[in-house]
Amino acid sequence: MSSAQRISPISPTAIGSPAWISDELIGACASFGVVPSRGTQPRHRPIPLDAAMIDRIGRQRVVQIVGPSGAGKSSLLRCLAAHLDTGRVLIVPESLRAAQEQTASFDLLAGDADARASTLALAGLAEPRLWALPAGVLSCGERARLRLAMTMQRAGAGDVVVCDEFASNLDRVSAFALSRTVRRWAQRAGVTLIVASAHEDLESMLGADLVIDAGTRQTREGSPQQSQAIRIEPGSIEDYHALAHLHYRSGRPATIVRTLRAIRTTPTGDVLAGVLLVSMPTLNGVWRERAWPGRFSSGNKTLDARRLNDELRMISRVIVETRSRGLGVATRLVRTYLENPLTPGTEAVAAMGATCPFFARAGMMPYELVPDIHDTRLLDALRHLGRTPGSLLHARIKAGSLLARELTSWGKRRKLLGPGLIEPETLERLTPLAACRLCSRPRAYAFTKGNRGDAQHDT
Repeated sequence: MSSAQRISPISPTAIGSPAWISDELIGACASFGVVPSRGTQPRHRPIPLDAAMIDRIGRQRVVQIVGPSGAGKSSLLRCLAAHLDTGRVLIVPESLRAAQEQTASFDLLAGDADARASTLALAGLAEPRLWALPAGVLSCGERARLRLAMTMQRAGAGDVVVCDEFASNLDRVSAFALSRTVRRWAQRAGVTLIVASAHEDLESMLGADLVIDAGTRQTREGSPQQSQAIRIEPGSIEDYHALAHLHYRSGRPATIVRTLRAIRTTPTGDVLAGVLLVSMPTLNGVWRERAWPGRFSSGNKTLDARRLNDELRMISRVIVETRSRGLGVATRLVRTYLENPLTPGTEAVAAMGATCPFFARAGMMPYELVPDIHDTRLLDALRHLGRTPGSLLHARIKAGSLLARELTSWGKRRKLLGPGLIEPETLERLTPLAACRLCSRPRAYAFTKGNRGDAQHDT
């Protein structure tokens, strides 16, 4: 046989490709013995699965597939999802649909506000500033956590949740917090969680019950879950300034008398995880009569003011750094202060008390706050008009209308408006404030030293 008739010793590899490919692609692949097959639908290579592996997975709560990039983790994950004989298998989607990208992140979940907020927090999205944004404008990591939250909410006891590239696009401080909260969720919900990631540090963060090597298909018990120490220590006003932008209330509280901070130790160094401020109490608090009957309402204003100054302090701010949410930082800050408070009584007010009940977890007694007379009057007017509080957010106000009159009255009594005639344009700037106040469900909290959770404090 002449040399012109000889076949190249290179063993070609056939690869399924789209119907149209360029000559440049063919030439580039051919140089390496790769032969694209035009119009051939590529198929995932079947992976043989051991029945013992499937059975072992079904008896674990958290399973992690490990291996470097290209080791076949995603392929193994797909095969496992197809062969598991258990409840529903829910796969975290790789992307959002176009309609979902135009929807507010919070509204992509179902259920009441508390359920949605709780699930988003477990998935690492405990940031209200993100909830109202269209999902499509979130960062890559935020969208990944949103897709995880949407899948988590659908899962129930006995189901399997499958997540590829788990925490892969997160900084490792955030990845640790997500691993802790999602594992805790899987245990409480009775869900089997199967994840895959090329990050070698994830195993110690997640503490999986079972680890599968994607390359060898070998299984082993996972490493114990690593902890990151959180210490509570005296802080300074600089610590508050570092995190103040994360709080829903603008402005620094007056008369700060104590500051505590939480420091989280991570592999990359210490992180300011949270801060707590203690302030002098305000003169009026409608919840105090329920928490301390008669103590601060003797009728003698001088005596009542002196008792407030001597016996009561208010926790005026608790702020947790975004990457440390879900780790119990807020509860630890409050609990640490209550162990050695400045006064016998401690109080707090939280606009998100129902959604984030960390004051109650720390031992403070919650008190639901009913709308005061000014809010009640505006609510009655809205009911009469067949409108909801939320409809005020973008309401157009007609001069002389009932709504204009009631909003004007409400704004003046709240000292948000000055005297005299108020223009409709001014009222329209007031409506978002009214909507937020009427839609919120604030709670007050009270604590008496040596009387944690006393039954006499009925809610």
